[in-house]
Amino acid sequence: MQNAVYLGMKFKEKKLLTREKILSLIKGELTNAKILYATKEELIEILKNERKEKFLLEFERLNNQSTNEKIEEILDFIRFIAQKLDEKRAIIALQTGLSLLNKNRKDCAIKAKNALKEDGIFGNKTKASLYEACKNYNSRVIKKYILKGVLNNIIFNTKNETNIDTQKLLQNTKLYLEEKI
Repeated sequence: MQNAVYLGMKFKEKKLLTREKILSLIKGELTNAKILYATKEELIEILKNERKEKFLLEFERLNNQSTNEKIEEILDFIRFIAQKLDEKRAIIALQTGLSLLNKNRKDCAIKAKNALKEDGIFGNKTKASLYEACKNYNSRVIKKYILKGVLNNIIFNTKNETNIDTQKLLQNTKLYLEEKI
């Protein structure tokens, strides 16, 4: 396809970026005349600027969140995970993620930073650990650690199962959950 260009991103395999793909990414913020007469390079530049603006807005939002807003966002993410798995596994993923975030400490002076017992119960220790994490990190960082907890638990739960393709399950789960982070 001669009319296709590559974005300057590094992929394992290069994907063609057609004019139609660029236009679908811009999502109608241009007039019809601009779309018809703009070059691909101009459209790519518009797309880059739009993504940069979205990134800066998200950065600003994350830096200005209150602790309660962070907790609510994390709990929404846990509810989303619970829809795919179940509530107990989602809480276990939260506990694993918080323990990983806190470096699995055993004897920290701040009790909320110690590793959690992964029992699937959203008790006082889990709440305290989540609150402490929300005081120190933004919600995106915490959600990434929860994702690590989900992936970690998949590995340990399926490592001895010969009829389960663990690698494919990990990839699918990661793709599914990363769009919510």
